[in-house]
Amino acid sequence: MENEQMNMDLLKRFSPLDGLKRDNLAALARKVQLRELSPGQFLFKEGDTDKRTFYVASGILELIDQGKVVETVSGGSAEARNPVSAIFPRRVSARARDRVQFISIDSDLLDVMLTWDQTGTYEVSELQGKVDSDDWMTMLLQTKAFHKIPPANIQALLGG
Repeated sequence: MENEQMNMDLLKRFSPLDGLKRDNLAALARKVQLRELSPGQFLFKEGDTDKRTFYVASGILELIDQGKVVETVSGGSAEARNPVSAIFPRRVSARARDRVQFISIDSDLLDVMLTWDQTGTYEVSELQGKVDSDDWMTMLLQTKAFHKIPPANIQALLGG
C-alpha cells in the first residue's frame, strides 16, 4: 500500500495522468514501477514499435536522431511532464546520459484508463444489486470503453 501511494504521488507529476480520478490513478499505480537505466543504456531505439508510454522521473535522457543528440529530457523538468517520444514507430532513440529513473506504462492500458476517466465509470454502489458479485467482469466488458480493444489486449490487461 505504501508503494502504491508513492506511485500515485509520482504519477501525479505527469500529464495527462495528473487529471485522472483518484480510483483510476490508484488502479494504474498498482500496474507501474519505477525502473532504472544505467548511463549509456537505451530506453528505446528509432523504429521501435513497442507500445509503451515512458516518463522520466529523474536523470537525463538524450533523444538521438541519426547519431546526434537533438534533445534532452531531465527528470523534474517541464518537458518531463509529458511522455517521451510518444509516436510509434519511434522517430528517435533514447539513451541515458546518467542514471535515469523512469516509468513505463502499457500504452493500451493507459488509453483505457484515460477513456474510462473521461466517459465516467460506474460507481460500485451503482452496480450493487444489479449484478451478481461474480458477474462484474461481464458488466465491465460490456462497457463502451472495451468495444474498441482487441480481445488479446483485454486478456493481457486482465492478467490472462
